[in-house]
Amino acid sequence: MARTIIDVHSHVGRTITSDVGQTVDEWIALMASSGVDQAVLSVAAGGLQSEGIADTRRANDGVAAAVAARPDLFPVGLASVEVRHGAAGVAEVGRAFDELGLKGLAFHATFEGFSVDSAAFAAVLDATGGRRGLVLLHSTPDAKASPRAIAAVATGYPALTFVMGHPLFSDDQKAQAVEAVLSTPNVHVDIAYQADPATTEFFVREVGAGRVLFGSDAPFFPPADVIRSVDEAAISDADREAVFSGNARALLASL
Repeated sequence: MARTIIDVHSHVGRTITSDVGQTVDEWIALMASSGVDQAVLSVAAGGLQSEGIADTRRANDGVAAAVAARPDLFPVGLASVEVRHGAAGVAEVGRAFDELGLKGLAFHATFEGFSVDSAAFAAVLDATGGRRGLVLLHSTPDAKASPRAIAAVATGYPALTFVMGHPLFSDDQKAQAVEAVLSTPNVHVDIAYQADPATTEFFVREVGAGRVLFGSDAPFFPPADVIRSVDEAAISDADREAVFSGNARALLASL
């Protein structure tokens, strides 16, 4: 029986910090060559913002267009909202959900210059207004978006499901991630940006396969390497299927 892989952590656009990026067409080609069947699409954080909110709006329009054109590949798109844009960023939340049909938000606190415990970030999340949605938060080893800080924020927004992106860069971050997932029902973890079967085994063992999602962080990390970390992990076939697609399918269907 053919397996399905759903990538909950993928990006289009270009991050000016590292000059890494990809177009929608390039991502579609990489999905095909890597064995990724579907992907949650979001904009690469830290892109050019010379025109401020206009740049953000164009990026979100691009994600929405890709989802509309290829819903078979991109069942869900996430909006980029710059916390530093203040009221303009807050207004973009409503447009993203209600006009563009996007199903959540994606943030990178380091690249975007904010902390998840800030009032400015709370204002952006408040703008979701109780809507159901997915929030991809790149977790950091520092306090800006530590797993503990993400869990503290998530408790205030039960309608939103938070995915901690790759909380695996230090032992403390990994321990915090386990604590965050076990203590906070609307927090999940993805295993992006790594190629070690032991990492996949760690999260499946410590939080249960049902709370672990496959993600790659493409184009910043090769999807095939993350896939291998699941294929070679010492976990059951049922857990492998849950990580690759079962958990994501259920989560996306609930949005």
